[in-house]
Amino acid sequence: MDGRALCGRAVRGLRSRVPGASVRHGIKTGLAALLSYLVTEWLHLDFGYWAPITAVIVMQTSVAESIEMSLYRTVGTMIGALMGVVSILALPDTFEGNGAGLFITTGLCAFLTRWDARYRMAAITVTIVILASVGQPDRMHFGLFRVLEILVGVVCAVLVSLTLWPLRAGEALRADLARQLQAAAERVGVLVEAFLAEQQALPEDMFDGVAGTLKSNHDRLRKARRHESFLHRDDHEHLEALVMATDHAASHLQAMLHSLNGCRGEGYTIIMAKELRDLAAAASEGLRWLAAPDAATPPPALRGVIDAAEARLAALREDGATRRFYLGKLMQFYAFYHALRRLAEDVEAIVERRQACSMA
Repeated sequence: MDGRALCGRAVRGLRSRVPGASVRHGIKTGLAALLSYLVTEWLHLDFGYWAPITAVIVMQTSVAESIEMSLYRTVGTMIGALMGVVSILALPDTFEGNGAGLFITTGLCAFLTRWDARYRMAAITVTIVILASVGQPDRMHFGLFRVLEILVGVVCAVLVSLTLWPLRAGEALRADLARQLQAAAERVGVLVEAFLAEQQALPEDMFDGVAGTLKSNHDRLRKARRHESFLHRDDHEHLEALVMATDHAASHLQAMLHSLNGCRGEGYTIIMAKELRDLAAAASEGLRWLAAPDAATPPPALRGVIDAAEARLAALREDGATRRFYLGKLMQFYAFYHALRRLAEDVEAIVERRQACSMA
């Protein structure tokens, strides 16, 4: 066995010993809760359970999400603490006074969530500060110690997220985008073959759930840019190109499905079968090339395939070949062909953009 094979076996052996993503997240969450509890015991905080609760809330699967949640929790806590202190100073420590303070502060926070979701966290904190300090000799300091416990949980969760199996949102997004592009490449061929089989209908729910996936892609790209760029140098331009490619592919594939299923009746044999298959193959190859993280092979020459299909269509129109279609089927063909051609053109543009970025 040569050295390369031995190295590959060693890497696979190490990977097999690394827990899965769900197990890692569970270990990290438990460790963050335990660490925050130990810190509160060391600081002799009376209500230290708020720290582990906060650590569990803040701990997310990726570094970017953990940082985002920690900022959300911290800013909300500060706002709520300030409002709680004002309420304690302004109103007496009586049932009526505390009730009035709780009503005013939480109601105000709920109203302000229409502009910023952090006020939801502020409402939780102000409730803790006001009610946990009822009857205490030094209410303000008592409430502020509850804020300290929450901040301990935030810091412990972020430290564990950054140091133990840190999962970058950009890396996870890149892997998911590669799978989505591979799936889109396969569906191009499925749609074209169904269209060529005398416009055989496909399930309408073929792309159910895609809209939510596309929105998630944009959200995770935003988080990676905002919260991980100062920790890791990542190619966010490449990620943006992949997100754009996935968006365009989903839009055009949906349009192809709608045109395929949009016209009922007797199907037609498509004279441009070769050109449609060539377009689908080129677009699929381009999508797979974008999905590959370090593609050594050059991308497909999409422009030649697109021009050949356009030239063939123009020739058929001059010969009057499209007259055999009635209007509904003619519109169906052009809608399907237009969506497929736009897919190939968009993939070509994104491939060229990716090449230009890699050479810069």
